[in-house]
Amino acid sequence: MRNDFGDTVLKIGTSAGLTLTDWFTPYNQDILNHQDLDLGSSGVIVLPDQTSSPTHLLVNAGKQGQVYLLNRDAMGSYCGSTCTADTNTVQNFPVSMIWGTPAFWQNHMFYGGTGDHLTAFDLSAGKFMTTPSSQSSATFQFPGPTPSVSSQGASGGVVWAADVSQYGVPSLFGSGPAVLHAYDAANLGTELWNSSQAAGDRDQAGNAVKFSVPTIANGKVYLSTRTEIEAYGLLP
Repeated sequence: MRNDFGDTVLKIGTSAGLTLTDWFTPYNQDILNHQDLDLGSSGVIVLPDQTSSPTHLLVNAGKQGQVYLLNRDAMGSYCGSTCTADTNTVQNFPVSMIWGTPAFWQNHMFYGGTGDHLTAFDLSAGKFMTTPSSQSSATFQFPGPTPSVSSQGASGGVVWAADVSQYGVPSLFGSGPAVLHAYDAANLGTELWNSSQAAGDRDQAGNAVKFSVPTIANGKVYLSTRTEIEAYGLLP
């Protein structure tokens, strides 16, 4: 019976109620299950339609540190216990462990692994270049960031990422403020600003809480912390 879909990306149809129409399960799902390397630690991102086949793509990753690029029209199901690799994907490649969701903008995927730099992978001809096109100088410790992107249409992209590693017990880094970083989306090596730079702790955020995601709305960037919500914008 098809009733066990742990560590699986599911496609749910709605034409006749909620029905399972397709799925993808990694070939090593039993190992992932027993070693607590969940695929579901990262959310799914749906990519814009491509000009070449397959035109409908999505990305998922997880604690194992593997990016899966899937065809939404033929997700690959499960290749079986005899497989030694995920041959049923459009592409898969190793990265650092992730507890957040990547962001995607103008054919750049911004990936925030744990214990790693914020990294950009470029999409070209329907697949990702596995060598990063740019990365931040800062390293983000557990749980790593879930980046967000603001832009003026197709230009002026800014990638926002929060360092929340000082989220308190049981963090190895103790309790302390979250640090919000802003990077040039065209080159993550260019940091535009972060909330720890200004004199007198002017921009300092409240104490960090795990998995906080920068939210962009109405010209401001919002970040939740342990005791408050920060709202960042241009100074008058």
